[in-house]
Amino acid sequence: MKLKWKTQTWLCVLLPAVAALTGCGGGNGAPKETTPSADMAETPKEDTTPVTLKLYAGQNLTDENWNKLLLEPLKQKYPYITVEIIKPTAQMRIEQLVSAGDVPDLYTTFQGDIGNYIQLDLAEDMTPLVNLRKYDLSRFDRIYLDAIRAVSGNGGLYGIPYSVQFNALFYNKDIFDKFGAGYPQDGMTWEDTIELSRKVARTDGTDRYYGLDLESPTRLSFPLSIVPVDAASNRANVLTDGWRTVFDTAKRMYEIAGNIPAKPAELTSGAPLRFPNNKNVAMLATINIFELMKKPTEAGMNWDVAQYPSYKGSPNTYGMVDLHMIGITKTSKHKEAALKVIEVFASDEVQLLGAKTRPSLSPLVNPAMKEQFGAGLDYMKGKRLQSIFKSKPVPAPLFSAYDGKARAILNAQYTDFIVNNKDMNTALRTAQEEIDKMLQAEAQK
Repeated sequence: MKLKWKTQTWLCVLLPAVAALTGCGGGNGAPKETTPSADMAETPKEDTTPVTLKLYAGQNLTDENWNKLLLEPLKQKYPYITVEIIKPTAQMRIEQLVSAGDVPDLYTTFQGDIGNYIQLDLAEDMTPLVNLRKYDLSRFDRIYLDAIRAVSGNGGLYGIPYSVQFNALFYNKDIFDKFGAGYPQDGMTWEDTIELSRKVARTDGTDRYYGLDLESPTRLSFPLSIVPVDAASNRANVLTDGWRTVFDTAKRMYEIAGNIPAKPAELTSGAPLRFPNNKNVAMLATINIFELMKKPTEAGMNWDVAQYPSYKGSPNTYGMVDLHMIGITKTSKHKEAALKVIEVFASDEVQLLGAKTRPSLSPLVNPAMKEQFGAGLDYMKGKRLQSIFKSKPVPAPLFSAYDGKARAILNAQYTDFIVNNKDMNTALRTAQEEIDKMLQAEAQK
């Protein structure tokens, strides 16, 4: 489809060259007039007409971070551009905004959810606009740009990465000290980590301590680069060795009595909050939760971080490429202004500030982003932060637009498998059949 871009009208003044005059008779010629050089021409003026853009925060930040990492830097560089942040609620998600005709100019999302924006006909290839503005993409690690192009389905650049996820093993040192167990070390496999959890998973009087929380089957699946739907064929894809490895790893961990959660819902949700709030989880294998650790640390929680566990045969591997991106909607009438917002959000200055004080991992190749990670936060001083950089992600597969619905079906079978000892192959086969039924129903809508 041919893209129609609304561009600014540049005003420029063209000065005609004046021909050189030759003197008449007597050798007394009139002086020559010089032709204006290119650098004497007026520079095209930037359109500074005030404009307000709406940004749908599919991936949200705290108010403090929105102000620090976008609104304030934007005001300094482009004071005529205002951004209104729209935070999703149960009653106001992107689907409701589209139905109401109140479509934002920008949106943030996890790259695996871009299919939802494609379905809503909001996502658009930003390549022509990026070329028009001569926006430098070489500043970004190519693996992240490639991941965005992969999920577009046609190689299009549907957004710009601004934050990169990573995995780590967070652990409560007080629990290990209480039971005289050694702390987790870098380079452990899942087998090592599960075995270590035996030493700290127990009930002490009325207090219960969980040895290890895996968070969810989704998190366990990412290092294997597997998804529940094959996006190319639009068919379920869970009767595989990869998903059997996920289920088997979880089963071995939950066979340790002290690891099984009190509520079935906790098998697939809530882990990032239980670790800092309940303070009874010895180890949590999860994504970046450093923002959640400030208050617990100030309240006296003694914790640290180690390298994320690896599957046997895949050392130093955590998760898949997992990033947050910011895109411009197809319907926006202010696309050049929207790209200026992105330029600020993904600038070296703002990215470094985010790395130091949010803290978030940047997609930029600038080594300072890792070197300064967490440097501006007192509660992270002395932590083993370099452990998180010892692993690398695997490439992300193509995500289906129905990935979220498929995972909900798979999670229900996973819970039945763990809690009710349902046969693994039966659980996976049931998930396969139910996901295919869902996909067929969606195709008929």
